[in-house]
Formats: sequence, C-alpha cells, structure tokens
Amino acid sequence: MLTYVSASPLLQSDLSLDVLTPTDEALDELGAIVQRTDDPFAWTRSLESLLADGTGGRLGRTDRLAALQMLAAVGGATGARLLAAFWTQSDHVASAACLEAEPGLAPLAALVAARVHGSLDLPQLAGGTLRLVSLADQLCQEGLRDAGLDLVTAAAIVQANHGNGQVALPVERALAAAIERLLAAPHPFRGGLRGSLSGIQLAPGLVLVDLEHDLEYFPHGFPVLIDGGRSALGDSQPAVAEGSEAVDADEASAKDALDRLRMRKLVLDNIMSTSVLLEFLRDPKVTSIPGLVAEVVNRTRNPQVIEIVIGNRALHTGFANKAVPLACLRSPVNVPAKALRKFIHVKYVSKVDLKRLANDRTGIRREIGAEIVKYLDSLT
Repeated sequence: MLTYVSASPLLQSDLSLDVLTPTDEALDELGAIVQRTDDPFAWTRSLESLLADGTGGRLGRTDRLAALQMLAAVGGATGARLLAAFWTQSDHVASAACLEAEPGLAPLAALVAARVHGSLDLPQLAGGTLRLVSLADQLCQEGLRDAGLDLVTAAAIVQANHGNGQVALPVERALAAAIERLLAAPHPFRGGLRGSLSGIQLAPGLVLVDLEHDLEYFPHGFPVLIDGGRSALGDSQPAVAEGSEAVDADEASAKDALDRLRMRKLVLDNIMSTSVLLEFLRDPKVTSIPGLVAEVVNRTRNPQVIEIVIGNRALHTGFANKAVPLACLRSPVNVPAKALRKFIHVKYVSKVDLKRLANDRTGIRREIGAEIVKYLDSLT
C-alpha cells in the first residue's frame, strides 16, 4: 500500500502543504512546452528531454518535477497537458529516484510508484480521475471533505486501486449511505468543473468506479478542473467550440491524438522485443506518427532494426521521419558504415547538423565521424 494513498482514499486530503515549491523559472519553462503546440506527442517528447537533462542549465530535475506537480495540482489546461505528457513517457526510472528522495514530491512519487500495479492507458486513467474528482466534489459539498481532489492525487488513487476494469475503494457504512444519496441526487458541480458521476456505483463495503465504459476523451489528456480565464500560473481554459460540428471535430481530434500516444507507448514498451518491433515498423499507422521511428532508432541497440530503417525509404523520409537519418548517424549501434554513408548528405541531414557532428565526434562512432569530415571537405 502506498504511503501517500491512505486506507480511506475518498476522505484523504489532497496535496500536502509541505509540497516542494518550484521556482518561477521552472514554472515558465514547464508551461511553455505545452502552450506552444496542441500536439500531445510533442508535449511528451519535450518533457522527456527536459527531465532527462537532470543537471543541464540552471534548472535541475527536482525543480522541474516540482513545477509539474504544482501546475497539475492547479487543474488548469497547462497542468492537465503536463500530467498527460508525464504519464505517457516510456521510461519513468530517471524521475523515480528523484521523486523518492524528495519528500516535497510525495504526491507525484505516489503516482509513479503506483505503476507497479500495472500501468493504465491514459484514457482510462484520465476518465477514472474525472469520476473520482467529481465524487470528491460532491463529498466536499456535503461537508465530508475539506476540499476537492487535485489531479495528481486522484490519478494516484485510481492507478493504485484499479483492477478488472474498475477502481474499488473501501467505504464505511456511513460514507456509503452519503454516496448513495449523492448518486441519486447530486449537487451542481462547482464552477468550472464539468463533473460526471456516471460509471460510479456502490457494492457492499466498496465504491466502484468503472474504467471501461462511456469514458470521455479530453483534448488536454486529463480533464481541466478550473473555470475559464487565466490563473496565477498562466493556465488557460480552451475556447468552447461553437456548433455541434465543431465540437465533434474537436472530440475526434482529441481521440486521434490520444490514440497516437497509446500507440507510441506500446511501441516503446516493446523496444527490447525485435520481432514485435519489426512488426510495428511494417505498420504505416505507426510509422506515420511524427518522431516515433527516430525515437526507436535512438533507443534500440539492435543493428537489425536500424538496418531495416536504413533500407526502407518510407521509414527515413517524409515529415514524420525527417529526424531519422540524423538519429541513425548518431546511433552507437555497430551498423556498417557503408550502409549509413547515404545519410551523410545534405539531402538527408542539414549541413549545419553535419558540421556539428564533425566538430564534436564524441557522441558518434569514429568511422562515421571520419566519413562526415570527408564529405564536408568534398563540398568546399
């Protein structure tokens, strides 16, 4: 049992007053990566890059995680996007040690630690989180809670207590009776919260939250809990689309974006299984996800995978895979230099990037560095 998730999750407090306070610089930096694009894949990729750079620049991993935790707790669009990007990372190992070492990051640490129970897909986690936040809002209005649940705490409870397509939380008889009344006649939700009690039911000694049926798709990955306008931390509520056709288009776009995130996670989770990975690389739906093939090249240590990427034009050309040739040149995997030579050309890699590789060859194989120098000399 997680130390942060108490025996009575529905009545526990939300974020502790002892959470780590990030710097304004970290808040601005984390907020910027999800405010400049609506592409969830780009959010995740940018966040992974920042958290991997634990000692780079003026900010460390601890301060960045504290900023993520605080923004997610606020419950605005920025925090919802950041929490979605954090959850869909393929590797939480680098962050886990930092989270465990800092008591002020306990809420986020609880969410990461709960992954040992089997990681939920983002749509299930986000949908369950909204239902739990909604129920907490009702309990708050009944005077059974001091405040509603924040996104981080609610997500940690869902992740730590799920199984068989639902979340099962113990409730005493008096609490069960209050929940029964609220399910039958709920209060209006507090301003800004598009709450939902659907999928919540009672069983003897338990409240059950469904994670499989009638789940919403959220444009920001997780639900936005605060009302419109701008908060003190710069969160903004998305504009409401006018007309049913615009709403349908937004929902379809959000579903497509989340499907890409789920597929990306599935591919990277199987990075060590060559046969499965090669099957994914044969699927145009996978290889058309921007940056995914390049990330496979960066992470794999199997020369067969990289040779197939080099040999298949569809895997190293086009907008989605424009970063693949450079990733192949940087890979430490022992692929024959002859096979990689075709990428040492401005048609595939810009002259600026080739010069950078030539000037700092510590990150590439010696023979590839020599080939790049030879090519650049031929251009002069």
